[in-house]
Amino acid sequence: MFISLNRKIIYSILLLFLITSVIFVYTFYLIYGSKIQEEQIYNIQRNQQYIDLLYKNINLSKEIRHIVSSYPQIKINEDIKSSISSVANEQKQFDQLAAEQKQITQISASFDKRYNAIYESLKIFGISSILLILSIIFLGYLISRWILVPLNKISSVSAEVSKGNLNLRIKSHQKTFFVDELDYLTNTFNEMLDTLQKVISKVKDNEAFLQALIDSIPDGIRVIDKDYNIIIANKAYYQQAGNKKNLKCYEGSQNLKSPCSPENFHCPLQEIIKNKNKNIKVVQQFYKHPDRHLYINAAPLNYNKNNKYIVESIRDLSEDINFSHQQKLSSLGFLSTSIAHEIKNHLGALRIILERLLNKFYQNKNDNDEDKKMLTLIYNELINCIEVPERLLKLTRSTGENNQEINCKECIVDVINLLDFEAKNAGVKITFNTISPQILINGNEADFKMVVINIILNALKAMSNGGNLDIILSKDKNKTINISFSDTGIGIAPENISRIFDPFFSDGHDTSKKGTGLGLAIAKSIVEKSGGNISVKSQLGKGSCFTLSFPPIKNLQKNKTRFINIHKTTK
Repeated sequence: MFISLNRKIIYSILLLFLITSVIFVYTFYLIYGSKIQEEQIYNIQRNQQYIDLLYKNINLSKEIRHIVSSYPQIKINEDIKSSISSVANEQKQFDQLAAEQKQITQISASFDKRYNAIYESLKIFGISSILLILSIIFLGYLISRWILVPLNKISSVSAEVSKGNLNLRIKSHQKTFFVDELDYLTNTFNEMLDTLQKVISKVKDNEAFLQALIDSIPDGIRVIDKDYNIIIANKAYYQQAGNKKNLKCYEGSQNLKSPCSPENFHCPLQEIIKNKNKNIKVVQQFYKHPDRHLYINAAPLNYNKNNKYIVESIRDLSEDINFSHQQKLSSLGFLSTSIAHEIKNHLGALRIILERLLNKFYQNKNDNDEDKKMLTLIYNELINCIEVPERLLKLTRSTGENNQEINCKECIVDVINLLDFEAKNAGVKITFNTISPQILINGNEADFKMVVINIILNALKAMSNGGNLDIILSKDKNKTINISFSDTGIGIAPENISRIFDPFFSDGHDTSKKGTGLGLAIAKSIVEKSGGNISVKSQLGKGSCFTLSFPPIKNLQKNKTRFINIHKTTK
């Protein structure tokens, strides 16, 4: 319950006054009034005893006189006889008796006057009390005006400041004279608010600058304290982990309700706290985008000895994968262009020479002529040789469109022809079957061919001693387009199946042909970008089957639109 300071002061003074008054009145009456009353009682009792003695003396004198007169033979002392028989003596005793009675009357009258004086004193005390109460009320008014009103202003402004409103100031009257301590306090308080507002504004500007600074970093950045709280993070991190803020690090990244288990996750925070001043580098997937592999570089933040912080830099490896893919395409395009310029011109020259020979010397000869047949065979093979660089150029040629219609059969045939020499060299027989020559999907033709190349090359590496690769292009009842690649290679270990699409992963079966570990990661990224998915089934020692699944063109278009909308919203 709130009680103002003014009431506290007034109530305290009144209570103290009442207690003091009661003690004073009680003590005054108890000491002074009781003393008067005792003195009066003592005097009355003494006078009454004296009167009683006088009465007894008079009566005794009368009895003695009666006895003496009745019995004259009794002899008594002359002094006693004279005192008994003296009328004057008896009269004197009556006078003394009257004087004592008069004195008792005077004592009673004096007692009444003294009691009346006590009552008058109490009246004076009562009037003084009323005046004192009025003085207390006036004093309370002055205290309220001079002290409480300024303090209430300071209190109300302080309450608003505590809510974050720093624009309020205490209104103070400009006094030329009689400036007191509270006036100085009011001015100091207003100056403090001015300084505080400037400091907070500067802090907010620094925070905004710091946030803008880390937001400009393309990698995800977050700072975590020892209690798993995310102190600060940039936009790139929230795009990686979702746009929910004010979450624990394990809630934002893994959608867990408790810290990550060491058996399932490699937690950089726990490792750094356990091993002081040690950087941690891990690769993780966040629950928001399980298809993305994030490279996390964590380090301790040496800021406060009492509190422990770590800072994490989170890089999306899919960008590096795309960059590597682009580098591969660029290198392949450059190589294809070089081959086309170095070989095609010479083959073209040979083609022209053969055409002139055939036209000049063998045009009129019979087709069964052996020389003409041999030259015609050489000409046809030369035409086939010229198609090789044409295929390379076609493979690397990109229309710049990611939403074009792709003829799956033609693309797969082009890739098989391109890798035919390498397949024969490895002793692998490639068979391709399809139910329809015209199966279309949406995407980028060069990217699709790169996916087929990566899968076939992986199959060739898995069949170093020869084998069979069966490629089947089909549609299911839901019109989903499926492309399966079944090989008879060494297969994949069960514990590695979930990791083969991770960037830089290699099972190490064939160290002589060990690659970068990016082929399947690139393939998975391209397929999912086209709205499809890639799956694998494998049995160690018997072979593997990779299946690409793409939705029909209409459904794919819807998925593309949805993906674009989500991408725009995230940005």
